[in-house]
Amino acid sequence: MIDQVLETTDDVSQPITTPFTDVTVKTDGTFVVTVNGNRSHVTQDYNPPLYQAVRQYLDNGGLSSEYAEDIVVQSDPGLLAKLWIEASLKASDKLVSEYRDARDLGGVLPITAEQFTQLLTWRQAVREWPLVSGYPDKATQPATPDWIEAVVLDGE
Repeated sequence: MIDQVLETTDDVSQPITTPFTDVTVKTDGTFVVTVNGNRSHVTQDYNPPLYQAVRQYLDNGGLSSEYAEDIVVQSDPGLLAKLWIEASLKASDKLVSEYRDARDLGGVLPITAEQFTQLLTWRQAVREWPLVSGYPDKATQPATPDWIEAVVLDGE
């Protein structure tokens, strides 16, 4: 009999004692499983004992499903339109307040009276966009004057 001295713990194959569930198989041959309530990506290189346990489970007829590699999520146009409306109005609130404060207190106006009228007209169109035929199609979204785009929305 030959006695062998093991140099590292890597030389010892440890059996898996942690239970796993919800096995899904990825297209590259690796797995995603649930361990202690957490989803874990299992590869032969990263966690060989768990990988072998999952492989043995599947070889013995264990159930698995295909991993959904590319889940396409459709954005909700109505929600995106509502968020744009809220963000546009919020972003322009400060300039409206600054203009009114300066006007009422006799200070230096941040924009011209013509620009202020244009800003208020644009804000009204933004608020009323949901009433426009074709809403929430982005093509029906109120056009933002260039100076508002640059000054208020920072080009967003």
